[in-house]
Amino acid sequence: MANKVSKEFLQEHFRKHDSITLYTTDGAPVTISKQYSIMLRGGHTESEFKSYDEFMAFYKKHHLSLKPAVIYG
Repeated sequence: MANKVSKEFLQEHFRKHDSITLYTTDGAPVTISKQYSIMLRGGHTESEFKSYDEFMAFYKKHHLSLKPAVIYG
């Protein structure tokens, strides 16, 4: 599975599943759930995305990925 997300990938994924977990650059999980729209709940925030384009803008702004980052300490 690739580490990048596309609009087509999200549409296909949410057609089959109700949620997806993405990861921030420091490895923190961010779970996105589909209800009647795409919702983000957690981390002391709640957001609703009206379209895949709006969600893709959020994804790119926050540098999310499908796999957790490897952090070397």
